[in-house]
Amino acid sequence: MHQLMAATMEEAIEDIRQIQKNARNTNDAVRPRWPMIVLRSPKGWTGPKVVDGLQIEGTFRAHQVPLIVDSGHPDHVAQLESWMKSYKAEELFDENGRLISELAELAPKGDRRMGANAHANGGILLRDLRMPDFRLHAVSVPSPRATDAQDTLVLGKFLRDVATLNQDQRNFRIFGPTRRSPIY
Repeated sequence: MHQLMAATMEEAIEDIRQIQKNARNTNDAVRPRWPMIVLRSPKGWTGPKVVDGLQIEGTFRAHQVPLIVDSGHPDHVAQLESWMKSYKAEELFDENGRLISELAELAPKGDRRMGANAHANGGILLRDLRMPDFRLHAVSVPSPRATDAQDTLVLGKFLRDVATLNQDQRNFRIFGPTRRSPIY
């Protein structure tokens, strides 16, 4: 996995460098299609694969606490220990619990930090969204179990209206992988 991710990152970086070189050398102001990496991995892939005979990785159970560690589940302690040790914290932190200097030095400094980027810091370029009246999307629940509604369908219609109200502002985007974007 690590070699594949490293090769993919290298390919994306090379594509970015080519886009930048072209823009600088030809004064090309056309907005490029930047590369995008979509990492598809099974839910819970770094955790326990199976607990109490039930599949965890790649199932809905990966969204829950996979191990109950109490007096009723003593065998889970060993699974938890194995899971935590798989992260090899002793290779990442020193004896005082601080990130080792070799890794700390990899973090960007100054304007290269994500928080210093005007597009990522959530403040400098932030503009209010035009929002639909949320009450138009409310699901009536007159009593418990009296309503059969699907949250993703309700949310989808709400987000459709948010996108419609803000289409000229370029400040709201819903995205997913498409065939038009290079996906590595």
